[in-house]
Amino acid sequence: MVATAPPTPPAPAPPPPPQAPPRRAPEAALSPVDSFLRAAQFWGRAGAIYGSYKAAQLRAAAMRLQGRGADDIKAQLWDPQHEWAGEQMYRLCIDLRGFYLKAGQFIGARADFVPEQVCRQLCVLQDKVPPMSADRAAAVLRSELGVSDLTELFEWIDLDQPLGSASISQVHKARLRRFTTEQLRASGARRRGAPRAVRLGPGDSAWSVCNDAGVSLAELSEANPGVDVEALREGDELRVPEVLGLHQFGAAGAQPGGAAGAAARDGGADAWGERGRAGAGAGSGGGGGGGGGGGGGGFLGLGRVLSALPLPGRSAADPPPDPRPIGSPAAAAVAHAVAVGSVPRSGLVAVKIQYPDALAVMTEDLVNLRAISAFLSKTEIKFDLVSAVDELQKQIHLEFDFLREARVMDSIASHLAPIASRVAVPRSVPGLVTRRVMAMTFMEGTPLMQLQDKVAHLPKWQREKASRLILSHISEAYGRMILGEGLFQADGHPGNILVRQGGAITLLDYGQSKQLPGREREALAKLVLALSSGQTPAIDAALTELGIVTSRPDPSARSEMAYGMFDTRGTVDPFDPDSPIKKTAIEYFPPDMFFVLRVVQLLRGIAQGMGVADFSSADQWAPLARDALKAVDRKRRAGAGRRRGLLPSLARIASPLRLTA
Repeated sequence: MVATAPPTPPAPAPPPPPQAPPRRAPEAALSPVDSFLRAAQFWGRAGAIYGSYKAAQLRAAAMRLQGRGADDIKAQLWDPQHEWAGEQMYRLCIDLRGFYLKAGQFIGARADFVPEQVCRQLCVLQDKVPPMSADRAAAVLRSELGVSDLTELFEWIDLDQPLGSASISQVHKARLRRFTTEQLRASGARRRGAPRAVRLGPGDSAWSVCNDAGVSLAELSEANPGVDVEALREGDELRVPEVLGLHQFGAAGAQPGGAAGAAARDGGADAWGERGRAGAGAGSGGGGGGGGGGGGGGFLGLGRVLSALPLPGRSAADPPPDPRPIGSPAAAAVAHAVAVGSVPRSGLVAVKIQYPDALAVMTEDLVNLRAISAFLSKTEIKFDLVSAVDELQKQIHLEFDFLREARVMDSIASHLAPIASRVAVPRSVPGLVTRRVMAMTFMEGTPLMQLQDKVAHLPKWQREKASRLILSHISEAYGRMILGEGLFQADGHPGNILVRQGGAITLLDYGQSKQLPGREREALAKLVLALSSGQTPAIDAALTELGIVTSRPDPSARSEMAYGMFDTRGTVDPFDPDSPIKKTAIEYFPPDMFFVLRVVQLLRGIAQGMGVADFSSADQWAPLARDALKAVDRKRRAGAGRRRGLLPSLARIASPLRLTA
């Protein structure tokens, strides 16, 4: 734990000028030798697991010829095989880390078709990955936030015991520094920056801008009134919301008139500028504090100034406010967030720290995963796995930008504000976010994976009722994200879900997110309604509208396949010889839909793990799909009305011209 701020000395010396943070060098790729050794380890270990399963298949065939029963074969052959394979997969993921961890997380969440022994081993990867050391985590924080002493920012931060650790980062609990009333009053007057201009390049669209900047299509439209974002061309210019980022505090990082203030004014803004140029800052478009909804007044105006009295969640025994001058841009950002009420009054936050060099490792891993995906697509699974890996490769760089993640998280928190009593989303601490570090509101709750032990003492009917309620809330959250704004968290797994009192949930981790284009969202809404009503011709037509191409045009086979991919009622075991994707190979699958597919697979895996066999995500999403289609219809009618209203105006303009002629 980092200690609390030291007591005030009788005659404090003036603080030294804040040091500009070192400019971070681009992340280096692995050396050819390291890359070769890593690939050799992966192929050797993955090949051994694959080979063991092929050998087990031969032994199972021989045992059947000997007249052995299915239960006997399972107990004598498959149970030990799955136990061994699960252990080997776990060791591979832990030893190599990188993207193999993410693959292990996904497999471990697929209780609907992955053997229980394998799931049990791999589910530990959701949030129990061996973390980096406290010293290394502290070094990353100091480098990214530009401070030499973390007590400038935190009363304490628990670096010894992370809240969770996963594939690219780990999360620590902390309490923000307390400031004096005078410091908060001065800091509360800082304002949000203006939107930045973005010119569209070749192949760019409104949705690519949304995806890169981490804003929703609705927010982009709001920032560009009168612009039809669905009819943009190369060279068009858009205004993209620019929120309060850490770089914006460089010019006023210390007390006015002090030596630290002069140093910050001289060099702070330029030193922090590079970290802010990514199109997405850390604040929220909606901007309430503590994970709630609410308007943006706290960011745009003076906000409310918090007193230095003990706050809810604190006690009178807590240390008094820290009177040291605000000597860094990061400390100024914390003071501003506290002053305008953008953080919980308790001061409790979660701090996400990225592993150094993780991006270079994951980039190398995707090369190997692409190769094994191509092999499995041809030999075991008749599905376009290569396109899925290619889409992940595009998204992976975005996942390492915590500025973008903070913007997405805050946007989704605003979008889900109407159901905040059932689904909560953290908010970032405005300004206290860089590409590798993000502070956010601390959320209480029980990880979904630990819930079974917590409710084991309850009667069966209560457990079943609770399971249905929790699953319903998770499904509702994803349905609203996907079919509402189209901006959604695309890396769902049980490690990212907390359960709160009364069955309410909290969704964490927005590194992988996706903004669906309007046309795909409309086609998906039609598919959801068709699946809910069970209309095979409508299902087939919606698949065609989505752009899914199969080897056979049989509507019944395509309908069965659609239930397996887009509704939790279906099954899609890729290793089952009777699986619909074995009978009807998928030749093309839209890249954006891979992330929707992952969401449905997550929901199916959770339903299976909770013992809820008859849950249908399509049925629950049907009202949301109808609302989405009504919104599309209203927009089209409004557009047609504007075009009709334009004709008389053009006629009035043209009339004098005809008279002149």
